[in-house]
Amino acid sequence: MSYELLLARIDERLKATGMSERKACITADVGLNTIRHIRKRGHAPKPINLQKLAVALGVNPSYFLDAAAGGEPVQSTQSSEAQEIPVGTVFVKGAVQAGLWQEALDWPAEDWRAINVPADNRFIGIERFGLLVRGSSMNRVYPEGSIAIAVRTDCIGRMPRTGERVVVVKRGESGLEATIKKYEETAEGRRILWPESYDPAFQTPLILDDVALALSQDGHDADHASALDLEIIAIVVGSYRPE
Repeated sequence: MSYELLLARIDERLKATGMSERKACITADVGLNTIRHIRKRGHAPKPINLQKLAVALGVNPSYFLDAAAGGEPVQSTQSSEAQEIPVGTVFVKGAVQAGLWQEALDWPAEDWRAINVPADNRFIGIERFGLLVRGSSMNRVYPEGSIAIAVRTDCIGRMPRTGERVVVVKRGESGLEATIKKYEETAEGRRILWPESYDPAFQTPLILDDVALALSQDGHDADHASALDLEIIAIVVGSYRPE
């Protein structure tokens, strides 16, 4: 049996994600020669490894499994209950120091990590991306090591609403800096960014208005700076946390 279709689909996803064969295998946690063996030996890996590769390369596992079966749809062995829970792939594209201003970190595409998360019907067709949360300054919601799932405000066409958590960037001396905070808009029109931490050192909110925003290097209120230096770029719509 020829695996040209399977290889074509794998090569297509390697090109789209910018990953090398080795990087894709490492991300998928399969053998380093898994793709090479398809190419050289003419046989597909085990279905579980194809599923892992599909997730790492950002497609539904059936995209590779069907190709390995000669283009015929693979019959699912999942129960009807399981099939009712749609799953999507999200790429973790960087890290953020929740509650603190930290130099924004965007990983190169080859370092993105693919994870499976439930589909979100609120944002059909909108790209979601993940950020690895570092530090303890938002640990009421995001313990260190959590992954925050976000959508960009310019993609959904609206700004945050009270109670939503947001990804905020500001222009610091060393470039863009980012943080996560909870957004509140009061009846008087004040816009407030709240940390959510058990640590007493991280309890002070940032208050936005049309003129200025209190900012400091360590996240506490300090000298005023132009509100134009700060931008809410994304809204957190979900999270994954290890137990």
